[in-house]
Amino acid sequence: MIKASLRGLLQRKLRLSLALIAIVLSVGFLAGSLVLSDTLNARFASLFSTINANVAVVVQPADPQAVEPPRLTTDQLRTLSEVDGVRVVSPDVSAQGVTPFRAGDGEPVTANTMLGFGVDGRDDPLGLVELREGRWPQAADEVTVTAYTAELARVKTGDSLKVYLPVLNEPRTFTVVGVAGYAGGRDSLAGESAVMFQEAFAQQTFYGATGLYAGASFAADEGVSDTELKKRIGERLPDGFKAVTGQESSEEQSAQVGVLFDFIKYILIGFAVLAAVVGVFLIFNTFNIIVAQRTRELALLRALGASWGQVAGSVLLEALVVSVLGATIGLGIGIGLGAWVENLLVGEFALPSAGIIVEPVTVLLAYALGVLVTLIAAFVPAVRASSVPPVAAMRDVVRPDKSLVALSVVGAVLAVPGLALVLTGALVDLGGTAFLVLAAGAVLLFVGTLLLSPLLARPVVRGLGALIGRGSAGRLGVRNAVRNPRRTAVTAAAIIIGVTVIGTAATVVQSFKTSLEDIMGDSIGVEVMIQASVTAAPDGRQGFNPKALDQVRAIPGVKEAAAWHFDALGVSVAGQPQAFGIFATDLAQADRMFPIDAVDGSIRTLAAQELALDDNTAETLKLKAGDRTPVVIGGVTRDYTVVAVYEATPIIQGILVGLPAVDDFPGPLAFQGFVSLHEGVDAAPVVAQIENIMKDYPGVTVGDRQSYVRQATQSYDLLLTVVEWLLIVALAIAVLGILNTLVLSIVERTRELGLVRAVGLSRTGLVWMVTVESVLIAVFGVALGLALGVGLGAAFTKALITIEFASVIAIPWLDLLLYLAIAVAAGIGAAVLPARMAARLNVLEAISYE
Repeated sequence: MIKASLRGLLQRKLRLSLALIAIVLSVGFLAGSLVLSDTLNARFASLFSTINANVAVVVQPADPQAVEPPRLTTDQLRTLSEVDGVRVVSPDVSAQGVTPFRAGDGEPVTANTMLGFGVDGRDDPLGLVELREGRWPQAADEVTVTAYTAELARVKTGDSLKVYLPVLNEPRTFTVVGVAGYAGGRDSLAGESAVMFQEAFAQQTFYGATGLYAGASFAADEGVSDTELKKRIGERLPDGFKAVTGQESSEEQSAQVGVLFDFIKYILIGFAVLAAVVGVFLIFNTFNIIVAQRTRELALLRALGASWGQVAGSVLLEALVVSVLGATIGLGIGIGLGAWVENLLVGEFALPSAGIIVEPVTVLLAYALGVLVTLIAAFVPAVRASSVPPVAAMRDVVRPDKSLVALSVVGAVLAVPGLALVLTGALVDLGGTAFLVLAAGAVLLFVGTLLLSPLLARPVVRGLGALIGRGSAGRLGVRNAVRNPRRTAVTAAAIIIGVTVIGTAATVVQSFKTSLEDIMGDSIGVEVMIQASVTAAPDGRQGFNPKALDQVRAIPGVKEAAAWHFDALGVSVAGQPQAFGIFATDLAQADRMFPIDAVDGSIRTLAAQELALDDNTAETLKLKAGDRTPVVIGGVTRDYTVVAVYEATPIIQGILVGLPAVDDFPGPLAFQGFVSLHEGVDAAPVVAQIENIMKDYPGVTVGDRQSYVRQATQSYDLLLTVVEWLLIVALAIAVLGILNTLVLSIVERTRELGLVRAVGLSRTGLVWMVTVESVLIAVFGVALGLALGVGLGAAFTKALITIEFASVIAIPWLDLLLYLAIAVAAGIGAAVLPARMAARLNVLEAISYE
């Protein structure tokens, strides 16, 4: 039986090659994502090991996320440097967001990280940074820059350099007195910009006083271990600090950066999971068709004495061989894919090489995915093969398809309650539990619909066939698509899955965009928006100086200009952390720009320790107008009075406090600015003038209403882009599935095709027949996926409307038509090879084919 199975496998190379490709795709995505993540993490580990190569112990704040981190004083640093075993100490005076401007055009430099350091005029005692030309800064108006920063800013020694200082909230001009680099001849460590100031000036600027340090790094005397020095320094540490070894510091820093790449890894794993899921359908369909075509062969084996277990085992053996081969190829392609993407990303970061990392767990998961998916997909066909009775060996026809009753009943049992849960979550106000109910209902409805798809295939495909199945060849194509509804449904499953996901996401995103556009209509007095882009939690230390709005108000045509401050770092209200932060603004002015409807209390300018909040948040926190509640801002706890509860909108929601509360924010910078214009004033020239005012604040953008909507929905567009790529993966595998099904179907119907040619069907007609069948399968999958996706998207949007996060359900018709067009193109593309195979059949040989 083993020899017979392997011999049969070699004779069916074409039939199994496309199933092999599905396995390769599934394993390739998974292996590539894991290799990419592990290799990038290894590069960053190498980077931080390089930084800490000569560091034995690092003293740093115990809570680096603290609003006001502790500082080492000069006396404390001296005490630590006198610990027995310390060879040298390198104090840390640093800040982020220090941004140089390019010479010539005055535009801010763009780099991965913007850093500023204070140096004491001597070479780095740890040997990481080295002076290449000029000298270290010795005066408050002098700076030394790294070679990479000098290249970005287009400056050299002796030039003037404009630098934005975030703590001062303004740029200053300095003279470049030196250019530095890193050990090993490197211009940068990871594509960062670094500007070095006189130490006293940096301390005063970054920390508000001289003689303060953020931490320090220590090198050990020969013979003193890092662990021992860490213990000795730990005994003299001031409150608020901790000591870690250089290796521990490297691991901490690498883990923090690794979070970003883990996010990329999870996205890629999502692609791999999708490829695996749709691959199951492709592999299942492939083996199911092969078993159906081999009914006589398998029955003959039974007649010759093979047991049902041997027959089932022969099918599973074929699946095992194909899966091992596919997993091996997929692992190799995944390693190559991970290395290629990693090389693209590393080009942006200039990280040290650490080689391509292929962990044992990556190999194990790759083979587990490839082999298990294939064996699971081949199990049902294997069982079916084992049940072929020996008498079937003497029949000329295969057994008819099994009844759809049982499958449809199970599908209905899942789909009906799933639909009920979706409708309940969408139409009934369940508060925060609505989305859990919706999610549970969506899963049940989705799985139930997949099980019902064979039942739906015949009527839907017939209806679609009436539109495109013209002529005798077209009608034959329609009949071929409907005569085996299980096969049609399974072949279209990949498209159904992908289009359902994209249809849901597209509907939600379009609805949210339309809601924003409605609210940002002509009735709202805001024509220009100023927005800060940040890479960390906003806390008032990123953005622009609100005093800059005085210049904005002086622009002809400007009616009002409002500053909005935002703190999302460690804030809480009524004892509950506020993940979405707290806004500070003039509420009365906000009411003029964005009409705010009071549900309880009154809308007015908020005094110190007064707040307003939207109705959803008020319900969650159990607050109403007149209540007193503790509020934590900037690490300071104060009792606030609730002045108003207002109706939430997609633009205005959350907790609002008055401008006096900004004194408690970690920083005084405004996060947003809104500008209203007098009637008839063109926004474009005003935007240009405001951009000129804001040019000294890196990362601050200015735009009109449309640009604000685009920016507000940017994260949703990113999500939609990811989902669209998921659709592309699903369609790619779906094309393979349709191609595989049609190729196997042509082999199965060789004699039939010869007969229709013999009775007068032309080669062109035969090509059209196969093309119609392919397009119908693709369009059926898209139609069912769009119906399900748009329905689920509308349900989720209705739940968002209930909590006033959206205002309208909008169907993205143009996008949906595009997806339909792509499906038709995919169907035509999938039909090319099978149609050519069918057209090239020799009529006489086909008629005599057994």
